[in-house]
Amino acid sequence: MTADGYESSGTNHTAVRLRKIIDLQSRLVSLQFNLPDFMQAVVTQVQAITGANGAVVELLDGDELIYAAASGSVAEHAGLRLRLTNGISGLSIRSGEVLLSPDTASDARVEADACMKTGAAAMIVVPLRRLEAVVGVLKVVYGERHAFEDHEIDVLQMLAGLLGAALGQQLEIDRRRKLEQELRELAERDALTGLPNRRLFKDRLEQALARHARAPLGDLVLMYFDVDFFKKINDELGHAAGDALLKALTGRIEAVVRAVDTLARLGGDEFVLLLENVEDSSVAEAIAEEILAIAQDPFDIEGHSVRVGTSIGVVALPPGERAGAEELLCKADGAMYAAKRAGRNAFRRADDTSPIVK
Repeated sequence: MTADGYESSGTNHTAVRLRKIIDLQSRLVSLQFNLPDFMQAVVTQVQAITGANGAVVELLDGDELIYAAASGSVAEHAGLRLRLTNGISGLSIRSGEVLLSPDTASDARVEADACMKTGAAAMIVVPLRRLEAVVGVLKVVYGERHAFEDHEIDVLQMLAGLLGAALGQQLEIDRRRKLEQELRELAERDALTGLPNRRLFKDRLEQALARHARAPLGDLVLMYFDVDFFKKINDELGHAAGDALLKALTGRIEAVVRAVDTLARLGGDEFVLLLENVEDSSVAEAIAEEILAIAQDPFDIEGHSVRVGTSIGVVALPPGERAGAEELLCKADGAMYAAKRAGRNAFRRADDTSPIVK
């Protein structure tokens, strides 16, 4: 083949790589991945473009680097953690430079154990930047020494800005999603106990009522209860002790209710429990009795042995019957106060004429 032929072949080869880079850029811009999917697409495509054995995105996590996404020969090591102070990746992050290791066996900068685990005989490490900060590295590994050529280094350098910027954008999107989730949690969760608050509970109750209206598989049961003489505990031991009591009681109740049930704190010492598809009234009564029992067991609160009780109102909605959320809450609340008037430490069904006192 003539020199012109070699030149033409090299030119075509470069053109193919450039087209792949442009295609990769278009994919990353157009597709709205979540962060793990996005990073996996990056390493998979980079490995294909460079002809490497594997590729990995290592992201900063405190004083460590974590293999956040990996492909090819390093795919099985996704999740691997390395100390930031060790290895060529840390050097690349600190210097902000592309670093090459044509022969890892003779390179003191690499972490020998990690290279053995991943089968990396040669590697290229490219820093990934988000704005001016380096957030990690893109590492391409080869199974043989001196396996990469200058044009592959050029390709990675071309990709570095693209991938770093795109990854930074995805990190920002992910951060915003997490922040939005945290704000939703704050809006829907009780800060003290972590239980659903009144707002979230009302939403779940309305959804449960809609399901009950469409295809009931049993009774829908609502329990409304509070801590008897809770104000006295706050007055005598302080609000911190009262808060500790509510948290301890919550833990006990969560241990006895079903995972599908919804336990919520409406405010103060008032709680509600929603049960769906209850086949027999005895199931709800057994749960109410268990709540009464665990509430009466002594609590160790700041060195004090504290005894309390609870009063529970129970309302059941059989299949075929309908009611609104506020109507059920009012009935359950009324039944709770009927239990208090009967002597406390009791539960009363909304349709009962006399309480069952424990």
